[in-house]
Amino acid sequence: MPPRKKLKTSAESSDQDQLRDLLFRQSFRYSEQPAFKLTSGPMSRYYIDCKKVTLDPKGATLIGQLVFERIKTLHPQGVGGLTLGADPIALAVAVTSYLEGQPIPAFIIRKEPKSHGSQAWIEGNLPESAAVVVVEDVVTTGGSTIKAIERLKAHGCKILKVLALVDRLEGGREAIEAAGYPLESLFTLDDFLALAGASRPSSGSS
Repeated sequence: MPPRKKLKTSAESSDQDQLRDLLFRQSFRYSEQPAFKLTSGPMSRYYIDCKKVTLDPKGATLIGQLVFERIKTLHPQGVGGLTLGADPIALAVAVTSYLEGQPIPAFIIRKEPKSHGSQAWIEGNLPESAAVVVVEDVVTTGGSTIKAIERLKAHGCKILKVLALVDRLEGGREAIEAAGYPLESLFTLDDFLALAGASRPSSGSS
């Protein structure tokens, strides 16, 4: 594994830098050979488990602040995405928004409808035709984000923005944009490879 660069201290870093460094230390894994199986199936040389940071107190605080700053002027009526990756992000934003005096409710989109009661796909107080922001932890193929968008559209919602913590640069952005929704990400895979002293292979393989 390439040597890792020394990271800045918290006092020297912006919130964005702090979150990047936290994700690098706790979530990012790199191997010279493809060693990590992705949800989409292929093996990859790198893996990013954002839940180690989205469920961390400091990580959640930084995420809530950074995402809220990017969506507050849109005045969304909800923030969320497909369970499980989006859930802690949405809750972090909801808590931050309340503390900032501009409450944005969080919602969760199930992978399957509830098997009892309301048999709902969407959990939370999300009215039909709400204007929402879709969040995701890591975008690879874009499949889970597109599923979330389709489920929200079936609920009558308007998608104001699609925002991910990390874009792996493996076609997800293009797929989401082809569906008509530009993707904004806080970081890309290249940010973490740079810290690891590595780079993506020129062949485009993972």
